[in-house]
Amino acid sequence: MEISIISHEKKDHLLIETVATLDTKEKLLAQSQRLYEEIAKHGFKKIIIDERETTLPVDLVPYFDLVKNYINEFPPEIRELKIATVVAEEYKEYAATWETLCMSRGLNFNGFTSYDKALQWLLSENEE
Repeated sequence: MEISIISHEKKDHLLIETVATLDTKEKLLAQSQRLYEEIAKHGFKKIIIDERETTLPVDLVPYFDLVKNYINEFPPEIRELKIATVVAEEYKEYAATWETLCMSRGLNFNGFTSYDKALQWLLSENEE
C-alpha cells in the first residue's frame, strides 16, 4: 500500500498532506499509525491533515474502529492534540461521524471539507 505523507512545519502548526487509497479498515488504521508517528516526530500540538487527495472508506464501520484504535493504541498524550482534518466533499458524512466519535471520547479532532475553515478552527483559541 502506497501512502504519501508530506509534512510542512508552519509558524504555529504542522501541516500534513496525504495521498493514498484507504479503501479498507486495515489501510485506514495503518495510515493513522503513520500519521501519529509523523505528528510525534515534529512535536506540534496543532495539526492540520489535508486528505483531499486521499480515497477513504465509504462505510461508517471503519471509522468506529479507527477512533477506538486511537484510544486503545496511542499514548494518552493524543488528548493534548488539536487536529483538523480536511477531506474531499464526497466524504463529508464520514468526516462528521469521525468527528462526533472523536469528540465523544475527549479528542479535539474536527473534520472539514474546506481547508480555510479547518485552518481557522485550528488556530482559534476556543477549544470547541
